[in-house]
Amino acid sequence: MITKCTAESGGQRVAPDYGLTFIRPPEFQLTRGREYEVYGFALFEKGPAFLVRNEHRQPEWYATSVFEVLDSAVPDGWRAARGDGYELVVTYPELAASETAMAELVELRQVALRPFARQVQARTSALPVEATPPFDALLELAEQFHQDYDLDADTPLDLIDDVYGGLDDEKQAIVAELDALFAAGMDDVVAHRIWLVEGWASYDPARDGLTCLEWLKQVKDHLSA
Repeated sequence: MITKCTAESGGQRVAPDYGLTFIRPPEFQLTRGREYEVYGFALFEKGPAFLVRNEHRQPEWYATSVFEVLDSAVPDGWRAARGDGYELVVTYPELAASETAMAELVELRQVALRPFARQVQARTSALPVEATPPFDALLELAEQFHQDYDLDADTPLDLIDDVYGGLDDEKQAIVAELDALFAAGMDDVVAHRIWLVEGWASYDPARDGLTCLEWLKQVKDHLSA
C-alpha cells in the first residue's frame, strides 16, 4: 500500500494514548507531495490512521485524512486484530499479535523498532532480510557509540581508533562483515537498520551530512587502511 501526503503544514498524529492530535511543523514529520509506504492501518477511538515511516525514518501513525491513497493493495501476510485503544489493526504479524508491541512502537522502543525495520527492509530494499549476512562484530562497534560517545573522542573515527587500537582481530572481523554486506547489496535501508536500529548507536551519521551507508563505507575504508 502506497500513499501520498496531502497535508499543507500539519496534520493529525497519533499520541501515545492512541488519541489523534493536530500538530504543526517541526513536529509534523511528513512532506507534502511525498509518497509513503504504509506498514499498517488502525481504527483508533478517535479515527483511522496509517502507519508510515516519517522523515526521520521512524514509524508513526498519522490520520488517514493526511494522505491520498495511490495503491490500495494490502501486502501479503498482514494480519487483523483488535486491542485496548484500537477497534481494529491490520498490519504485519509481529505488530498485530501484541497490544504491547502496538504501545511500544508508538513509544519508539527498540524492541518494537527492530521488527519494524525488518519490515522496511523487506518492502523497500533489494536485499532480502533472510539473505542479509551476519553483523555481530558491527553491532559491537555500534555499542561503543553510547549516549556520551562524543565525550570520549573528537570525532566518530577517532572513537573507533581509541576503542580498537591494537585489536587487529576485532577490526578484521568488522571489515569482513562489511565486505560481505556490501557484496550482498547492502543499501541505506539495510545500513540504517543495522547501525541505528539493531545497533542502537547514538551517533546518527546524518548530523555530519552522511547516510548510514556512506558512514559504514567510511568505517570500512578507515579500518582497512
